[in-house]
Amino acid sequence: MLLHRPATLIMLIVLFSLVVTGCYRTPEQRAERFVKHMASELNLDDTQKAKLDKIKDEFLARRPEMKKIREETVIEANALMRSAEIDKAKLDALNARHAAHANDLIQFLSSKFTEIHDMLTPEQREKLVAHIEKYMKHKHGKSEPAASAPVKAAPAGGGY
Repeated sequence: MLLHRPATLIMLIVLFSLVVTGCYRTPEQRAERFVKHMASELNLDDTQKAKLDKIKDEFLARRPEMKKIREETVIEANALMRSAEIDKAKLDALNARHAAHANDLIQFLSSKFTEIHDMLTPEQREKLVAHIEKYMKHKHGKSEPAASAPVKAAPAGGGY
């Protein structure tokens, strides 16, 4: 059999290692790739590229803090889960810190959303929306997120 030969086995291990490590990208590399792709697809000018690059750097600068908070939250939640009884005060404090961090992140994302909107031309914004819709359809099988889908009225009389 082919796998009984040591050279073949070693070659397969090396090939597998190269494939696995070759696919790995750091968050910084993924962000840079995304920015280059967006700049190319939307035909951004140099000023727009500089603004987008600045936004990317601001996102990346927040990553270590977000990772630290996530790790601390998991540790605290796991400790609460392991305890014989839930300490309501600790759970409430954990929820309050999580909510404060989430609100801070929402404010940050909203400001970046506004910056991106303001730097794009109407044509570029439309092209960006078309790309997002294409992505949603490809990845999730829908052209729009569920939240924006029209809500059907319930039939008269309850309809159950």
